[in-house]
Amino acid sequence: MKKILILLILGIFLIGCSPQIVADTTETVTSIVTVTSIVEDTKKIEELEGKLSQSKEEIEKYQALINNLNELLSNVYYGYAKNDKWEADFTAFSMEYKDKYFLVTAGHCVHYKDKKIDTGIYTYFKFKANFSDEWIYPKLLVYNIDKYAEDDYGIFTSDKIKSGFKTGEPLGINMILGSSDNNLNIARSITKTNKNGESGSPIVNENGEVIGILTGGITKIDKVLKAIDDLK
Repeated sequence: MKKILILLILGIFLIGCSPQIVADTTETVTSIVTVTSIVEDTKKIEELEGKLSQSKEEIEKYQALINNLNELLSNVYYGYAKNDKWEADFTAFSMEYKDKYFLVTAGHCVHYKDKKIDTGIYTYFKFKANFSDEWIYPKLLVYNIDKYAEDDYGIFTSDKIKSGFKTGEPLGINMILGSSDNNLNIARSITKTNKNGESGSPIVNENGEVIGILTGGITKIDKVLKAIDDLK
């Protein structure tokens, strides 16, 4: 009889304790989940803030380019060349280097050559700056044709050139200031597809400095500077 009474008392005690144990466990689990959620949400907020900050910086850089676009485009030229059999329309740009101004384009705009066609070097060149009606007839200094190896440039000189791009290095944002036809110059992102007449266009960084030439690929401006330095 005593054993039965003891068991009954023990059973009542356990039943009375069970709800309290469950309640404590649930509260602890809930607290852990809540803290974890707050940490995850905080990380997401920080990530979003970081992306927004980065986007704002990029927008400001694009805005700086847009604000100076007309000035930059004044250094972009429409180019025309011909010889006895062939003629070509293309783009060029003026560039400042060691206190001198040069007119630069793609080498295959000076002498187009591939497996099927060899136009020979063009013998007549003329250039007109954006926003200008004055033609320039510059002197060819040097050129090289190797657009697939990204070593494709033509360099001219003329006392008519009074301004030009500064040179620089690639940065976060790089844009083509290209000519899509004889009169319209545009700014766009670099893609693998070039529009007709865009060969020879300057590629500029977010500071408006020229970093390369649009050819079959991209010829770095360093190749042009070396070619100028090598001139005798």
